[in-house]
Amino acid sequence: MSLLVAALGVVVWDMRGQRERRVDTAVRSDYRLERFEMSAYGEDGSIAFGLSSPLLERAADGKTLDIETPAFVFPAEGGRSWQAGARSAWVSDRAREIQLRGDVRIVGPLSKRGLRTEFSADRLSVFPKDNRIASPGWVTVSHGTSILKGKGLEADMKQRRVKLLSEVTARYAPESR
Repeated sequence: MSLLVAALGVVVWDMRGQRERRVDTAVRSDYRLERFEMSAYGEDGSIAFGLSSPLLERAADGKTLDIETPAFVFPAEGGRSWQAGARSAWVSDRAREIQLRGDVRIVGPLSKRGLRTEFSADRLSVFPKDNRIASPGWVTVSHGTSILKGKGLEADMKQRRVKLLSEVTARYAPESR
């Protein structure tokens, strides 16, 4: 009887090893970077964005990236920049689209009046080449004491135009003098 139990234990142990080997053969990232900073350049040679993160993994297809807690810097006019952060991000082939996911916050440079524009949402897509931001979900846009909330967003960062697509609410409190 003890011999049977011992043999059964060896078989179970061996099967566990096979299960672990199957997990090891799963699709893995092509490469990964840990605790890094980088600059990505556009086709014209200008900086498209800067990025720091604790972890970046390139998909096995070699075309897309997954990033944990990214901190992006997107250039704006006059040497200023937009700062963006989220719990995670996905970057498409050639960085045409950057999807920021979870607790997304994008903060703009100071305006001439000393105010910043801020976007917050659960999910936003940034299109660096087009200087555009978009989202199908709920977005809050703050600028000084003004707060806009709505579902769906289209924003042209170069033209400084923001369009909330539906269910829009607005709050404006005049600044105290």
